[in-house]
Amino acid sequence: MNSKWTTARLKDLALINRESYSRSDGWDFVNYLDTGSITKGVIDKITLIDLRHEKLPSRARRKVAPYDIIYSTVRPNQEHYGIIRHPVANMLVSTGFVTITAKEGVDAQYLYYYLSQPQITTYLHAIAEQRVSTYPALNVSDLEELPITVPPLRIQQEIGEMLSCLDAKIALNKRINENLEEQAQAIFKSWFVDFEPFQDSDFVESQYGWIPQGWRLGRLGEFIEVTSGKRPIVKTNQRTPNNKVPVIGASRVMGYTNESLFDDRVLVIGRVGTHGVVQRIDFPCWPSDNTLVIKSQFYEFAYQVLKRIDYSSINRGSTQPLITQRDLRNQVIVVPPESVLRRYEDVASSLLEVVRNNLRENQTLSSLRDTLLPKLMSGEIEVPVV
Repeated sequence: MNSKWTTARLKDLALINRESYSRSDGWDFVNYLDTGSITKGVIDKITLIDLRHEKLPSRARRKVAPYDIIYSTVRPNQEHYGIIRHPVANMLVSTGFVTITAKEGVDAQYLYYYLSQPQITTYLHAIAEQRVSTYPALNVSDLEELPITVPPLRIQQEIGEMLSCLDAKIALNKRINENLEEQAQAIFKSWFVDFEPFQDSDFVESQYGWIPQGWRLGRLGEFIEVTSGKRPIVKTNQRTPNNKVPVIGASRVMGYTNESLFDDRVLVIGRVGTHGVVQRIDFPCWPSDNTLVIKSQFYEFAYQVLKRIDYSSINRGSTQPLITQRDLRNQVIVVPPESVLRRYEDVASSLLEVVRNNLRENQTLSSLRDTLLPKLMSGEIEVPVV
């Protein structure tokens, strides 16, 4: 470590739980973030609560200011933390978070990335597991006493800015992808639900309403092949040199294994448990035994159809939701002429190719960030001067 770098406790560098909400604030509404709604800096959902008509959850108490860091004290290994660079109006976070406000002379982004290091997460989780409680949890003092390596402010700012630029590009790519996905979905609805490009055609009545002449009702099974996933023999929670193949669950990657079950492009949905999440997979993978795996030469069309299915209507489970291959194949759909199908595939595929490129770029950027993080924080490498 450079001689100008020092070590300090977190409580010497930041204010902990600086400000709480009270009724005297007189807010009409609250934007509430719970601990499960943010993971590794990515917010999944903020809940708007109208205090004129709704009761505020008892845990919705901690106020956040620009560039405050929030860190969940429960099960640190689940990585429910983030930095709130631009909080929305009347934002409160759960008391399950510690809020961390950098003091003067400390760069908030540097502090955030320091706390996000895997070795810090592992260290804090080990402390949490020593608590005599029903689940691993940190005391505020555990975070306050955490030792932090502190370079001069200029270097803090350079490190924080460099890493935040990588995260900003990742976030931008995600927003672009969401927009492109919405475009593909809107085109599908325009063509195959509202029939907007085909209004000059004659329409005929069907069991499910009026459809363009030359179209018909059919079964989804005409366009897809369905198989069930399998339980992998080997599975690890983290990716390792020997276990690099993602194990795909009903809604997300749930681990890694040492071989692939599918190498070509597939769609994966939940068979047991979670339903309604349709995952595009275009890399070697192992779908788990609680999934259904779909192949189709009309991949983008099949994806949109699967997104629109009411899975509760074909659920055969009682205590646990269950979807069968047969019920999925038997879903009635409106079938256009093959020429229309192929046109949609061409249009949607061109949009989704950009999505795939952005996903690959994000994987590269994430890997670069994760490689740089410990080296920058230890002083092993410096931010290059441009």
